[in-house]
Amino acid sequence: MVKYNAIIFTGSSEKDEVICNSEGVPKKAFVKLGDKTFLERIVKEVRKCDRIEDIYITGMAESEWSTDVPVTFNEDSGTVFTKGKNIYEKFLLKKEKPAETAILLSSDIPLITADILARFIEQCENLSNGEIDGMFYYIIVQKEKMESKFPNSNRSFVEFKDNFQVCGGDISIINIRKILPFEKLMNNLMEKRKNALAQLLVLNPLLVVRFLLKRLTLDKFMYSLGKRIFKAKEGVYAVHSEDAEVAMDVDKIHQLKEVRRYYEENKEIYD
Repeated sequence: MVKYNAIIFTGSSEKDEVICNSEGVPKKAFVKLGDKTFLERIVKEVRKCDRIEDIYITGMAESEWSTDVPVTFNEDSGTVFTKGKNIYEKFLLKKEKPAETAILLSSDIPLITADILARFIEQCENLSNGEIDGMFYYIIVQKEKMESKFPNSNRSFVEFKDNFQVCGGDISIINIRKILPFEKLMNNLMEKRKNALAQLLVLNPLLVVRFLLKRLTLDKFMYSLGKRIFKAKEGVYAVHSEDAEVAMDVDKIHQLKEVRRYYEENKEIYD
């Protein structure tokens, strides 16, 4: 059974200030859910997943979080992609068996579980004929599934043809070596990750009109993304998840309330 390395992003930005100030914490990763912080819960579940080898925490110094869990810290700044690249160059390439594929997770999805993570990895392997050898695997959740489980999340959804609406999750798998030549593009996309139209303008302006007229299918978008942008016939995947927890990130106060509501109703899963 193949195991993968996980990178957890714990940096902070100006948009986190409202939540951090209301909770009295320096970073969103330290917001409490029950008796544990977001970061404690995420690391615990990642460690429980038998598909994970090592855990790297980026955007945080070791002195900021005291833990007995075997994790590697890397205090760096920059975009999400830049941080991932730093982990790759400083640690993954220097392992006894160098690794180029990593699982990326944000530190504000405290409702994920080891089982959810294992299912995502298995889905990615199935898309790639049993081996994760593609460039990029991006998890998505349909609107109906998201709002059924989290009716007050108030997430933004991207609408494709035939009223097919999805939102992105905060877990992905990336082959850092293969995608390094597109570093500038990836940084640009990360900066616009909350604005689908802005991302589309960066990726393929020719598809914007079809998107605005709701004539663009997700398959057509992914095909164009892979072939025209990353110059690969395959290897760029949208992974449909049944687990809405992967998209229940906490950016706003009402989303924190929704996460706490769900946690209180499902404590048997998390404690």
